[in-house]
Amino acid sequence: MRIGPGLGCMDSGTTACLGVAELLNSRKDIDHKMPVPEINKTPALPRILVAHDDVGTLRLVRETLEGFTACRVDTTPNAQYAFELALQREYRLFIFGLGLTVISGELLYGLLVTAFPLCHSGTRACPGVVYIGDAGHSARAEILQREARVKGVLLKPLSVDRIIDRVKTVTALKLQPPGSRSSE
Repeated sequence: MRIGPGLGCMDSGTTACLGVAELLNSRKDIDHKMPVPEINKTPALPRILVAHDDVGTLRLVRETLEGFTACRVDTTPNAQYAFELALQREYRLFIFGLGLTVISGELLYGLLVTAFPLCHSGTRACPGVVYIGDAGHSARAEILQREARVKGVLLKPLSVDRIIDRVKTVTALKLQPPGSRSSE
């Protein structure tokens, strides 16, 4: 970037402006960008996306994961919005309901397997998925668990222990004394 009369100076005859322009142009080894402060160099927490029609299930999963594991959780009852979120942010795990209304959880994940690596540079594969289903989905759950990308299928009724057990490979457990809440 060259600075000079007419390029960043209000008046081409201003001596002070010309002096600064000459100084900056003479120093080729200096990057003229503003320095970025190094405020927080801690690694980012893994993100998990949860999409399910039942808001109560979304709340249970979100509060369980944020309360007992070191992760960030995004939840939505809308499959289309889940697809948009997955393309905008990098996730380490997806948790989808098998009975999503417009797009089933299986179809949503199938679309993401193709689109996710294309939208996130440096990512070669789509993260794994955990499905949440009703008791009537037990036969389908057995078939789904044979796939390598499927980390598990949780059938309702859900429990905190089973939710944590399915995501422990992706997140670290928080060590908190009983009864205390995290400050994050």
